[in-house]
Amino acid sequence: MLRSVWAATLVAGCVGAGAANAGPMDMAPHRAVYAMGLSSIKPGAGIAAATGTMSYEFDDSCDGWVVENRIAINYAYTEGGQVLSTTDFITWESKDGLHYKFRMRNTRDGQVTEDVEGSAELKGKGQGGVARFTRPEPLTVPLPKGTMFPTEHTFRLLDAAKSGGHSFWRVVFDGSGTEGPYEVNALIGVPSRNLGAVEVSPLLASESWPMRLAFYPVSSPDPLPNFEMALAYHPNGVTQSIVQSFRNFSLSGKLQSVEALPVKRCH
Repeated sequence: MLRSVWAATLVAGCVGAGAANAGPMDMAPHRAVYAMGLSSIKPGAGIAAATGTMSYEFDDSCDGWVVENRIAINYAYTEGGQVLSTTDFITWESKDGLHYKFRMRNTRDGQVTEDVEGSAELKGKGQGGVARFTRPEPLTVPLPKGTMFPTEHTFRLLDAAKSGGHSFWRVVFDGSGTEGPYEVNALIGVPSRNLGAVEVSPLLASESWPMRLAFYPVSSPDPLPNFEMALAYHPNGVTQSIVQSFRNFSLSGKLQSVEALPVKRCH
């Protein structure tokens, strides 16, 4: 999953070789829709209300993992006026976690405000690499040693949770902006089961782990994260709830529907 939405997701040190393949085997290709709304607000934020939807799709393309994410939120401001903000984010990641392609587009009331596209590659597991942007202009960004791409990061986070890990730190690059990778620190809570969730979908039948992720720009002197996310993650990769917290306000996402996608026959 990704920075604009639930960006990536996250104790490499506690995951042994035997667990390394557990994530991809358990992940369920699926499509989920969330109702988004204003969760909390601080004085001076300037936002009176926020409502919208987020759709998330995770699929197996045989040669890699494809994620399609769309967010559409209508913001109402305390001084009057409203703005419809949308984000479309599409990524492809090779199954060895070493190659990555991304495209993101942001709009405000239908006008494009940001258009980002590019690719990235790592020299090997645990190694550094490079990201190459083709939009909005040609740009090369070095990726430090230990960088992960989002889907690989999610696999390792779930492996850590399944093996009893309680924390996870990693550098993650997702391409959602030209500023480069983020340091992502995750705390993993005690798993629990929501008995009513299975009525929404069998994909929610298992227990889920509450997690909190904090995102810091690499080498930033600021002790505070740029933003944080609270999630309820199932072992199959389905996220039941989301809260994304910024400096002055937070947005919550409540799962409205989730469906399994057909399993492809890859040769």
